[in-house]
Amino acid sequence: MRPLVIKCKIKNNIRLDMSWLSDLNTADLSAIKNKRILLGNKRCKVSELFTVSGEDTNNIKILNANQNLDNIGSCLNKKVLTIEGNIGRGLAKNMNSGTIVLNGNASDAACSGMKGGSVFIYGSTGDRFCCLPTGINEGFSDGFVYVKNNVGSDSIIRMRRGNIVIGGDIGVNSCRELIAGTVTILGKIGKSFCQNAKRGTLIIKDKSLCKDYIKSNATDLTFYNFYQIKINSILDKK
Repeated sequence: MRPLVIKCKIKNNIRLDMSWLSDLNTADLSAIKNKRILLGNKRCKVSELFTVSGEDTNNIKILNANQNLDNIGSCLNKKVLTIEGNIGRGLAKNMNSGTIVLNGNASDAACSGMKGGSVFIYGSTGDRFCCLPTGINEGFSDGFVYVKNNVGSDSIIRMRRGNIVIGGDIGVNSCRELIAGTVTILGKIGKSFCQNAKRGTLIIKDKSLCKDYIKSNATDLTFYNFYQIKINSILDKK
């Protein structure tokens, strides 16, 4: 089956909740086009807002995305989403499984409460990346996330497990109350980093932090070689 391709028709100033994409389970193109979604206080047909083609709802491509599209991949299960363009808040919020590839930037609260799956962001994210969802005291629970560029402030809070790789900088007040998991940051690190951490692994290159730690001397870092090989294979790069 051909991937389901959804292309934005209009650029509007009203935020649109895109979590409905995660629930699509019909190959009936007519039913998808006639599905009604809420835009502001008005219920619109999908076909009024998007050009839709294809039928494979497990492989969805979003073209011409814009920053008013929120909650793409929210509670996602076993689907593949590919997004072209910058998007709004809540990417992969409470995601359970599947894969999301974003060729653009994500706004605030990307990957908050994520429980599984893989997210590849080939741009930057806003604040509260991998943070606590509203009303929940548990942050990133599991999965793999790669951000090519920078991440905003107050990110990665109460992470429990999984792997996060950031190719650029991270903002202030990040990695607070780390419980477990592995975070790799290749750029500069903001102030108040990793406060009240309990466990977990941090792989960083910012030498300004070295003064706060005791050298490990002859500690066996064999695990890192295996980790590096695995991450390189996932990202197809060093």
